[in-house]
Amino acid sequence: MTNPDPVAGGQNHAHRVSADPAAAVALALRLAQAAEGLAAVRGELSTLLLDIDAAVGADGAAGAFRTGFAPAATEVAASLRDAEERLGEHRRALETGVDALVGADADASAHLGRSAAR
Repeated sequence: MTNPDPVAGGQNHAHRVSADPAAAVALALRLAQAAEGLAAVRGELSTLLLDIDAAVGADGAAGAFRTGFAPAATEVAASLRDAEERLGEHRRALETGVDALVGADADASAHLGRSAAR
């Protein structure tokens, strides 16, 4: 996603950052799709748990099963939700960073254009 600095060496460009906006957009899309996939898995888990609940019945053994199984199911659902949120945070940070780089590049290009016109 990042490219080597195309500016010739010999100058101090240690603080330059170069990014491929198209690759960043593709990565942001993949992050969004992964989050959607996790949301779908979480939804399937909820449906599965309802089906399991209906299948185990209502006797004492079923109650014991629910008591033992519910915390694990809750933990899995919470982990999926956390992963979705983290992917969303990474996607937003990526988009914000690329937007800032593109904006800075546009500003620098405009400044260089004005300097060349003088």
